[in-house]
Amino acid sequence: MQQITADMDTSPRIPAAQHAGARRFRTIRVVAALILRETGSRESTTSLGFLWTMIEPMAASILMTAIFSIMSRNPPLGTNFMLFYLTGMASFQMYTSVQSRVASAIRFSRPLLGFPSVTVLDAILARFLLNVFIHTIEFAVLVSAVIWYYQLRVVPDFYDILLSISMASALGLGVGSLNAVLFLASPTYESVWTILMRPLMIVSGVIFLVNDLPTTISQYLMWNPIVHVIGMMRHAFYPTYDASYVSVGYVFLIAGITFSLGLVGLHRYVFDALDR
Repeated sequence: MQQITADMDTSPRIPAAQHAGARRFRTIRVVAALILRETGSRESTTSLGFLWTMIEPMAASILMTAIFSIMSRNPPLGTNFMLFYLTGMASFQMYTSVQSRVASAIRFSRPLLGFPSVTVLDAILARFLLNVFIHTIEFAVLVSAVIWYYQLRVVPDFYDILLSISMASALGLGVGSLNAVLFLASPTYESVWTILMRPLMIVSGVIFLVNDLPTTISQYLMWNPIVHVIGMMRHAFYPTYDASYVSVGYVFLIAGITFSLGLVGLHRYVFDALDR
């Protein structure tokens, strides 16, 4: 009877690796392995290794903050220019770093994309998660150090901080995913993009308040989603700051559209582009 039942059971059996749960855990393992590969390859020529990846941007932020604080001792908000500058620069660096790393994720993981277990999304998620973690730690250390050193009476709104970090991260992921396709498709576009990004810090409100500008100028700057990210972060540390212009939905809409376009483009054209 058992033999007859076995013969009648001709339905195809799904291998364990194809089950939804197996695919989910496989993705987690692959992303974790890619993150470890990334941490091992970064700054491998220095004696500090991966630690230098966190020290370098922190040192650059401290240097830039010191320079701007000498140039302007009276910040537009509060009494401490270092805190004012960091609340803008941290959000800006979160976006630019995530965007840059995600945009180059396909090239970085190109040798591994030939393996069936490694997908384009795995390569993007690994770099995204690692860079969000690095810059979140960097921001927390720098801001805490400034508040402690200057004995500032600041009670930050942690919800607004997390919201600003989420906005910057999502925007970096979306734009970076789209650029990952466009960089592979056109090296000329990559060069043009690099040139256009140089004045981005100036027009994003890192060292000034968008509210203080004339309406004829500020209304155009509002189309820059990074302005909304920085505005949310500033509101987290300065409750009296008027951040009514901040549109969380606008930032996530731009992030969602660019991320979707990037995934579609990568799914269709990435291997053709890499084979050129």
